[in-house]
Amino acid sequence: MLASLVALVLAGCNLQGTLPVSGELPVGGYVVAQLPPAQESGGELRPGVKVYRIVLSQDGAVTVSAVSSDLQLRARLRLVLLDDKGVVQAVSVARNWFAARLELTPLSLRPQITTDPGYRLNFEGQAGQVFYLRVENYALSEDRVTLYANAFSPNPAGKGEVFTTGTRQGAIEFVGEFDRYDVSSATGYLRLTYSGPLDLVALLYTGPSDPSPLVLDPVMACAPISPATFLVVRDRGLVRAGFDEGNSGRYRLEISSTPCP
Repeated sequence: MLASLVALVLAGCNLQGTLPVSGELPVGGYVVAQLPPAQESGGELRPGVKVYRIVLSQDGAVTVSAVSSDLQLRARLRLVLLDDKGVVQAVSVARNWFAARLELTPLSLRPQITTDPGYRLNFEGQAGQVFYLRVENYALSEDRVTLYANAFSPNPAGKGEVFTTGTRQGAIEFVGEFDRYDVSSATGYLRLTYSGPLDLVALLYTGPSDPSPLVLDPVMACAPISPATFLVVRDRGLVRAGFDEGNSGRYRLEISSTPCP
């Protein structure tokens, strides 16, 4: 028993070698995972866990999702994505957003517990890159879960394009993502509209060395666009991300001649 625990801790520090992988999760395919129940011990809840290896066959973005067949809406699932060195890349938190884990302890035996059955996350990688998906069951019953990995095309807005008037609709779909717009020729007023769970901000910079950009958020959502030269939209703390959905990572920008209230 002690040897097994030591092996698991070592595997958490370095995923190469002795990681107890349950199988492969192919991009464009799915696997069915029979997850053991969580165990209560010493006042802590330790999840039932399985780990799947994901190998990217091409560059691009991937959505991973977990759908419970047995517990369904009563499921208590969490997904943890790690790279091949055991560094946490993303953690599912809720059905409409995910985050970077604050405590970067790979395959921790004492994870932070969430009562929200989050089940999705996005990530990007290059061909040949290897990731590991840790699937955690916090329910006290077994759960049969279907895991999917699907390639997708990220929202194309915010790649440095010129934005002078009208509207743009973008989305923060990856942890640490910056959407950037060239507004050096714009006049009038900028409005930010966002209603999801991220701590989203729009930063107006007068130049590359501007140390104090003007900050818009869903509350203070309007400001004159000039004399800004570029605009950045991101999660304030760079730890949350969502999906290209209205109640998740999607936002709307507008530049017009209508003054702010």
